[in-house]
Amino acid sequence: MHQHIASQYGSGDDLPCADFSLLVPLKRSRNYGAIRPRVADLKPIDAWQEESFHFFVFQLRPGEGVEGCMTEPPVAVFVMHPESPVPVSAVVVTPGVDGEHAEVTDLRNDGHAYTAPYSP
Repeated sequence: MHQHIASQYGSGDDLPCADFSLLVPLKRSRNYGAIRPRVADLKPIDAWQEESFHFFVFQLRPGEGVEGCMTEPPVAVFVMHPESPVPVSAVVVTPGVDGEHAEVTDLRNDGHAYTAPYSP
């Protein structure tokens, strides 16, 4: 999952590190609060900066009833901008059982979900 997020959003060793001071407003946001009980570790598993946007990826625990049905754990991806007090993007990516699709839930759009191609 980590490699998929990195390739999807352009993360790489050559990109600058995200500004970790943006974690304060991120963690105070309603979007983070919605998934906080599922966050496996309070520290992001990845963080980078691209074109003044700061990306933070958190590993999540599976939702109830799906623990044995997943090949990889879900992640939450937040995008912050220094001029915004709230995330400019907040999604949960849950890999499907088939390994070819993932459910993407938009935390900023009332939990609107869609299926997207996924290749780890």
